[in-house]
Amino acid sequence: MKVKWGALGITIGLILVAASILAVGLMAEKRISRLQKEIPIARSSIKRVIILQGYAFSKADSENRAITLEDLKEGYALADEFMKR
Repeated sequence: MKVKWGALGITIGLILVAASILAVGLMAEKRISRLQKEIPIARSSIKRVIILQGYAFSKADSENRAITLEDLKEGYALADEFMKR
């Protein structure tokens, strides 16, 4: 029986490509599921910072001055109050 080395090589190559695609798909699925767990934490943190900055900027602008540490502390308190609801 004569072996067709070209066909055998192509077949082995296709099997290796399929296995690597499967492995990459499984790794991507694990990373995506891990990221989905982290998204709500990041989202709430971003909301808190937006509320803080909005408060600090508007208070400093209304009084026509630079933002102070006190503005930031009050902004954090306001953001925490909003996040409790």
